[in-house]
Amino acid sequence: MLWLLALFLAQSPAAGDYQKASEFFARRDLRRAEAAVEESLRADPHYIPALTLKARLAMISGRMDVARDTLEAAVAADPKSAVARFLFGFCLYLENDFQGALAALARADPNDARVVLYQALSEEALNHTDSAMALYEHSLHLDAVNADARVAYSRLLRKEGKLDRAEALIAAAPDSRSVFYEKGQCSFERGQYKQAAEFGERALAAAGPAPSDREIRFLLTRAYLKAGNPDLAAKHRAIFESLPIPLVR
Repeated sequence: MLWLLALFLAQSPAAGDYQKASEFFARRDLRRAEAAVEESLRADPHYIPALTLKARLAMISGRMDVARDTLEAAVAADPKSAVARFLFGFCLYLENDFQGALAALARADPNDARVVLYQALSEEALNHTDSAMALYEHSLHLDAVNADARVAYSRLLRKEGKLDRAEALIAAAPDSRSVFYEKGQCSFERGQYKQAAEFGERALAAAGPAPSDREIRFLLTRAYLKAGNPDLAAKHRAIFESLPIPLVR
């Protein structure tokens, strides 16, 4: 037990407060997590774990300017921090600064599947389809079970008319709201409207922030209408029209 006491005594104030912040964050107590992370940074303004956690908290609450400034400070404090580099590119992607995201991610860990995924998403957003596809393939090579990569790549392949490959990718992904939705979209493209509606209903019942209820209701409206069920189509259309249009940055 003496070594535990020695470790505790040797722990810096910044590390101790950061540990508290991490525990609050894990419990989704974001207010107390933010207070603890600020205490950590008061003890050491360049403590990278606290800076990256502060940035995560800022992104969750939509304070993208705070997140960006914090991550710039983290990268300046430790240019070799793989976490800070990735989060900086991710932050720029969320702000729709796709060129900036690519520049930032180019200096992150090239063997991190998350880095490669957001490079692919940024290239796709810039309409660089071939580059995006190559990066999606590389991301899946690095992490074959990454559901986010499978959904994003399947969506792009479907839009490019490569439905067989799109369906094969999404079929191997674990069940989730986004996976059910993409399966519904693929079924709709196949003309399997009843199946598309079934997947849409499963997506609607599944937890998760994306896709939005509005997107799923729109799929259900189209699928039920094509499947010959105008009553259900009308029901989902009415709800779709009542939902707010999400803000786009």
